[in-house]
Amino acid sequence: MKTIQNNLNIQEIKQNLKYEHDIEIFDSIDSTNKYLKSKINEKKYGTIVISNEQTNGYGKKSRQFMSNKDIGIYMSILINPNCLIEESLKITILTSVAILSAIKSVCNLDVKLKWVNDIILNDLKVGGILCESQINLNTNIIDNMIVGIGINVKKFDFPSSLKNIATSIENNINNDISRNKLISEIINFFDSYFLEKEDYLKIYKENSYVLGKDISVIQNDEQFNATAIDIDDNGSLIVQAQDKIIKLISSDISIR
Repeated sequence: MKTIQNNLNIQEIKQNLKYEHDIEIFDSIDSTNKYLKSKINEKKYGTIVISNEQTNGYGKKSRQFMSNKDIGIYMSILINPNCLIEESLKITILTSVAILSAIKSVCNLDVKLKWVNDIILNDLKVGGILCESQINLNTNIIDNMIVGIGINVKKFDFPSSLKNIATSIENNINNDISRNKLISEIINFFDSYFLEKEDYLKIYKENSYVLGKDISVIQNDEQFNATAIDIDDNGSLIVQAQDKIIKLISSDISIR
């Protein structure tokens, strides 16, 4: 079997893009999200930062995200969503579908989407999304958003603490995956949904890991059981808890 070169390469990524983007690649960085946040007034919308390693990668609620060298995709995109705060979840939903579409296209794997920001492969987490925003308090509109994406791609022997939680794409497939090609496809699908306004919510629902399932919800330090029944147009998860219908915006959930 021919081995695909593992190095991240701007030219390889750019040659397959539908739209032009400013792209920066680092061999190592603390966090692509942090870097873009520190440079937010210097960069134009559509700028993409990619690193071969993150020394301080993080996810939701500042939880550590393993970002080892040479094995993953760690990237951030600067956008102007021009939406209200209550609509911001739509970008996470949109990005999830872009990642799902790219993995299916490049790897032919059946990934699922766990509300709101986890990418699931064979019941284990293969990737995640972290969107961070700057909000205009006068208008309640998001001026800037950084969309952070982390995906485990190459074969990797996960530590015992993660073996039952995380996986990688190549741990579930018999051939090498080009990170450059997968990055290009993620960007192209993201642009299709964000710039061209192609429908993504239907795809998200069809590939949901939680809809129709009994879940456990942690909200405001309280835990309760519910059934996930729908996702609304803003990306909120609609659940039924006993005789009440509840809309979740930022809760932690797990499958029961």
